[in-house]
Amino acid sequence: MLVISFVQWWYGRGFKEYLAKFVDKLKDAADFFSIRLLVRNLFAPFRQIATEKRLNMPFNERLHAWIDLLISRMVGATIRFFLLIIGTIFLLVRAAIGLVIMVLWPLAPLLIAYAVMLYARGVVF
Repeated sequence: MLVISFVQWWYGRGFKEYLAKFVDKLKDAADFFSIRLLVRNLFAPFRQIATEKRLNMPFNERLHAWIDLLISRMVGATIRFFLLIIGTIFLLVRAAIGLVIMVLWPLAPLLIAYAVMLYARGVVF
C-alpha cells in the first residue's frame, strides 16, 4: 500500500509540486537579477549621476555636462549589459538543470527498481 501511495504521489502531485517550485525558482532568479528592469534602463545614467543642465549656461559648461552624462550612461550601460549576460546565463543553466530533472523524474523510481534487481542478481557497482 505504501508503494502504491508513493507511485501515485511521485507521478501525480509530486511532479506538479516540483514543476511549480521550478517555475518559482526561475521567477525568483529573474527577479534577483532584475532582468526586465535592466533592459528597460540599459542606457540610463549610472547611479543616476547627472550634472545640472541650464539653458543659460556657457557652451563649455554645457559641453562638459553633456560629456559627463555621456560617460555616466556608457558606464551604466556597460555594467547593466554584463549583469544581463550573467543573469541570462544563470537563468539558462537553471532552466537546463530543471529540464533535465523533469525528464529524469519519471525514470527515477524505475532506475531504483532496476538497481535493486541488479544487486539481487549479484552485480556490484
